[in-house]
Order: sequence, then structure tokens, then C-alpha cells
Amino acid sequence: MAGPDVATSPWVASRRRAEALRERHAFAAEVLALYLALLDVWEEAWAAARAAAPAPDGPEALAGWAAERVLPHVVRTTVAAGPEPLAKALVEIGDDDLRGAGRELLTAWLGGAELDPLERYLARAALRGPLEAVDRAAVCARGSASEGDRRCPTCGGPPQLSFRTDTADRLVSGRRRLWCARCAASWNYSSSMCPSCGESSGSKRTLYFEHPERHGESPRVGRGPDNAGDADAAGGGADTATFPHLRIESCTSCLRYLIDVDLGRDPRAVPEVDELAALPLDMYAAERGISKITPNLMGF
Repeated sequence: MAGPDVATSPWVASRRRAEALRERHAFAAEVLALYLALLDVWEEAWAAARAAAPAPDGPEALAGWAAERVLPHVVRTTVAAGPEPLAKALVEIGDDDLRGAGRELLTAWLGGAELDPLERYLARAALRGPLEAVDRAAVCARGSASEGDRRCPTCGGPPQLSFRTDTADRLVSGRRRLWCARCAASWNYSSSMCPSCGESSGSKRTLYFEHPERHGESPRVGRGPDNAGDADAAGGGADTATFPHLRIESCTSCLRYLIDVDLGRDPRAVPEVDELAALPLDMYAAERGISKITPNLMGF
């Protein structure tokens, strides 16, 4: 594949943040190491798709191009740098099998099909680079009209996470935006509605935060107040909390949740990367029987 132009890569900030969090959080080091290795694949695929003549146009053309040019690199990178269970699951897959079944797999992801965790990982990892280089609306299936703005207006994909824009005032939360699991676009969404089912009742909305370390105790996660604009009220003391800018936003109507990233509390955060590192919050949610609206790239 063509070499990427590092200076204009869409992942410059992502790489910097992943390197910083890998050094800071030992529990997330393995996941972030694989993410960093995949960035090399995505940058090369992005550059190659931009330079392709003709460029992959339409879902089947893009899926076939990525299955041939990108998917084998994803598998080799994952086997070399990924967590052992994931690497073992891929080690017996040959390039010929990937090129045959890969086209159908990637077409299914672009079309909004439900995939098993391994298939979803391969599809997302193989298409992330090329999707940055093409007209995403032209290659992805649209969401159902009944889902409204709970789906990405660019490609119809589901939300991966939400984030709050930086208002330069720690006591005021910024505008809420959802981030697409399929194409990485973002869009405005109400702070008072569930991104999974549209529930708007405040009594159905539960927020969980990390409570900072006190008197030698280990950091812990717990329920926060309904209005969490104030960091101290939320238990998110910036000096002691591991994740002062992250919280779980859950809904008791559908038992789903996503991670919310507040850029006002940490302007250096990159939502996609910080969500990958939020493993303790995901574990806490799983223990309470609530599932993420969309598992992230690594399946959490």
C-alpha cells in the first residue's frame, strides 16, 4: 500500500493520546498497543484509498478493495500485537479465505448487519482507514427513519460513545455529541435522551462515575447525581481520580449504556482513545447487567 503522509494523517492526535494513556494505565496497555499498531494499517489504507485509480466507489467495490488490500494486514498486525485470545482466533485464517469471505463480511458491516464479535472486529479494523478517504454516505446503508437522530446522519451507523465539547468552564458541561461506531463521524444529540431507545425520563437515566481515592482507598465507581455538571458533586476530583472526565451514561428502560467523555475536564482527551482505556468502567457496567450500545473496536 502507498505510504501515508504522516503530517496530514487523521490520527495524529489519536496516536499521541494512545501513547500517553498506554504509559499511564497499565490495565489498558495491551489494548492500546494493538490500537497503535492498527493506526499504521489505517494510515496506509487511507493514503492508498485516496490515491487509488479508480477510487473504490460503492459498498461492494469498497468492501472488495479493503478485503484484498487491507484485511490481510489487519490479521497479521493483530496476530503480532493483539491480546492472546484475539490473536489465537485469527492465527489459522489464511489470506485466501479472507479474500473470499472478507468481501461478504465487509459488505455486511457497511450494510448494517449484525456480526459476531470477531467478524465485527475484522470489519471495523479493515474499513476504518478506507472510510476516511471516501464518501461515507455513498458506501453505507442508512438507518431506519424510526431511529431518528440516534443513528449517524452521515452513514446510518450506531453510536459508540458520547462526548461533551469544551466550554472552557469546568462547572458547565458542553454540547453533547455522539460518535459513530462505523464511520467515526459525530453529531449533536440531546443530553436528556437515551441514545439507544430514546427514553427521555430523568428517572430512567443513571450516571456512574469514578469516586476519587480517599484515605488510602482504591478508586471506585459508583452512582453519581442526576445533574453532574459539577466535578466535585460527581466525585470526580481531578487530582485523585483516574478518569475525572469519563462517566457511564445508562438507561434503565433498555439496560444499555455508553461512555461519555467530557472534553471540558480534559481537553487533551481523544474520545475514541479514552473510551478504549475505560476498561474499569465497562467492567462495572457489566457487573450490573447493563450492556454497551455498541461494543468498541476491542469488543468492550
